[in-house]
Amino acid sequence: MPLSRRRRTAVGVVLAAATLLAIASIFALWANRQVLDADNWADTSSAMLDNNAIRTQVAGYLVDQVYTNVDVGAEVGRALPPRFKPLAGPAANGLRDLAQTTTERALGRPRIQQAWKAANRITAQQFINIAEGKSGAITASGSAVVLDLRSMVVDLVARLGLPGTLAGKIPDGAGRIKIMSSSQVSTLQDGVSVLRGLGAILPALTVALLALAVYLARGRRRPLLLAAGLIWIAAGLIVLLARNIIGSQVVDSLASTDAAKPAADAAWSIGTRMLHDVAQASVVIGIPVVAAAWLAGPSRPAVALRRAAAPTLRDRPGIAYGSLAALLLLVIAWAPIPATRMLLPVLLMAVLASAGVAVLRRQTDREFPEVAAGEARAALQDRIARTMRAMQGDRETSAATAPVANGGTAPPPVAVASEARLDQLERLATLHDGGVLTDEEFAAEKAGVLTGGHA
Repeated sequence: MPLSRRRRTAVGVVLAAATLLAIASIFALWANRQVLDADNWADTSSAMLDNNAIRTQVAGYLVDQVYTNVDVGAEVGRALPPRFKPLAGPAANGLRDLAQTTTERALGRPRIQQAWKAANRITAQQFINIAEGKSGAITASGSAVVLDLRSMVVDLVARLGLPGTLAGKIPDGAGRIKIMSSSQVSTLQDGVSVLRGLGAILPALTVALLALAVYLARGRRRPLLLAAGLIWIAAGLIVLLARNIIGSQVVDSLASTDAAKPAADAAWSIGTRMLHDVAQASVVIGIPVVAAAWLAGPSRPAVALRRAAAPTLRDRPGIAYGSLAALLLLVIAWAPIPATRMLLPVLLMAVLASAGVAVLRRQTDREFPEVAAGEARAALQDRIARTMRAMQGDRETSAATAPVANGGTAPPPVAVASEARLDQLERLATLHDGGVLTDEEFAAEKAGVLTGGHA
């Protein structure tokens, strides 16, 4: 039943709004999970330290902090005999290269990585507490958010074999990276209060709008279900594309030199990995919705599949639901998205998939009440046999005409014409059985073949 112009406009507006909200919900979910979860923040920081390019940059920063806050050349000179004191400067420079190598190696060890992860978790919790107004975050910088790596700087001094008294000379502010200044805290608090709500509201609102569009499209709800699945897929793909485009701009702005670009690129990739996962989940969610809408549609392959499945769905529902359960278990074992490892999303998936099978059973029972078990399989086997005979006929016809091309004797024209006509009739029957030709088209083409026309 065609929709009125007003209703078509309303459905189009609702679908456009749902698309925008689906994209926004992906970003909101990512921000909630990445920015407002101290454990996720710490895990991401650990993944960054596992990257060689980032580890090199962190090692360089720590070594710079040692040489900025300690006169390494003077300390080396004190340890040398008087006649070797002029070598203190070159020795300190050589020690710097050794420090870079030593630090990079040390950052790959479990103890140092745990210290890095702990420092990032403290910073993340500090950030969250400030954002939610729960704490004043007592630090050397007041209410600013600070990543404190001083303990790693002190550890580096010990690893270089420098005198232990040097550790006491490293100021408290060494190795501290300011994440956010105190002047930005009020803006952060306002934004986080909104972000918390958006992470829950936007996905629910998107689903509600898609359901409204399906409701408004009375009589054309299957195409709207197909559109809903495509919207989730499109939203995920758009976010993935935006991640790449924005990432290029962010890397260019953060990396002051070409040498720093690999680390900046790796930091962006790792830091937005969860955004990639959420966008990928949107695509994965949309695919079965599109597949279900297609399976319920009027295309000839879909009709053939429903016809073949009708006896099983009607007479043996246990097999249908058992197959669905096996498929869900495979998806859970595969775990293409993080949601498949969580109880509530898996239960929701199972409920929706079971409802889809129930709807498909009613549809096939209504369309093919007369199809008996084994009939669809027999029809498929017969169709395959017809196709094989048609292919065999083509080969025999080619073999029969080959002697003429080689100067031999051609077969009788009547025999060749009869065999070609039989091949054409078999092809037409195969196309008709497969639903490619309607009854009227089949009759017209058949008459043309029998009267000497084309097939």
